[in-house]
Amino acid sequence: MNIAGLNEACLRLPENLTVRAIMPVREDMLKFIDAHEAATIELADDVQVDISFIQMVESARIYAGTAGKHIALAQPASGALLETLRRSGFLEGMSDDDAKFWLHQGKIQ
Repeated sequence: MNIAGLNEACLRLPENLTVRAIMPVREDMLKFIDAHEAATIELADDVQVDISFIQMVESARIYAGTAGKHIALAQPASGALLETLRRSGFLEGMSDDDAKFWLHQGKIQ
């Protein structure tokens, strides 16, 4: 994903994005956001996620936005991430901005 006019970089996250492993990922993500105007987050195909990852990403989106920066997912949520979004209720009443970020679409169908 490329945002016109922004210096964009890609942050590849580890496979384990669960509560037991999330703190170092959080630190890396904040440093990455601070260093770049726009950041794309790349997830492994067999990523393990839980609600802590979703909460961290939502916080990172707010943090980036308040700093005038932009973050995006390299690919729309699928597999374990999509299932975690579904189980945790994030897909219910999702805003257009959230649907664009998580699902790469304007509205949930």
